[in-house]
Amino acid sequence: MRLGSLLIISILLLSSCVKDIGTDILPTDKGYEEFSTDVSGLSGLCFSPDSSFLMAVSDKFGIYELNFDGSTKRKLDYNGANDFEAITLNYKTGNYLLADETNMTISVLNADRTLTQITKVTVNGGISNKGLEGLTYGEDTLYIANQEAPAALIKYDLKTDAEKFRKTLTFAGYLSDVCYDRTDKTLWICDSMQKMLYHCSLNGDVIASQSIDFVPKAEALVIDRKNKIGWIGCDLTGKLYKVKLKI
Repeated sequence: MRLGSLLIISILLLSSCVKDIGTDILPTDKGYEEFSTDVSGLSGLCFSPDSSFLMAVSDKFGIYELNFDGSTKRKLDYNGANDFEAITLNYKTGNYLLADETNMTISVLNADRTLTQITKVTVNGGISNKGLEGLTYGEDTLYIANQEAPAALIKYDLKTDAEKFRKTLTFAGYLSDVCYDRTDKTLWICDSMQKMLYHCSLNGDVIASQSIDFVPKAEALVIDRKNKIGWIGCDLTGKLYKVKLKI
């Protein structure tokens, strides 16, 4: 009886320990949230002037205002058939600027929903459908990303209306979008081939990086550094990702 009692007590203690361990284990924070959108071919993101919503472009169906849960606030009345791959806000003028990959142009979106071309980018030896993918505004400069062949970072000076810098970024597979960070005057670049997010200097030198391998085809990016969040759009699924910045 004494041996049997000890065996029962041991089993009860073991069961109690297992139960206690189980209740102490919390779900692992995966570091991101994902939201469905109505934007097919989601290829560019930026904040609205008051940062209360997101502006998004599709490489198929135009320009959208999105809430942060991915729902459509409004689809802009724009009827052009452009291959928009990126959008950015000139926070000094309040105007949006757009990159068209097919035409290799950067244009201003006017109040009447027409476009005024700023510049046409020439890439010697460029590949069709591997051209302008990223665009961001910072301090009177446009930072333009050419996706591949070469994966080039280009700076365009809005004061002189001239290109002032071009560099091939050898660390990247694809330059899929770029975002200027006003908090420390740096750049963020997403790479849909390597499924990486890079924090870089204004000349494209890598400061740090983190994996975004949960995004099938990351082609849209805007950074909220204050809240340590990166908003990433997937061109393949149209989903919007709220990503915790770890770098």
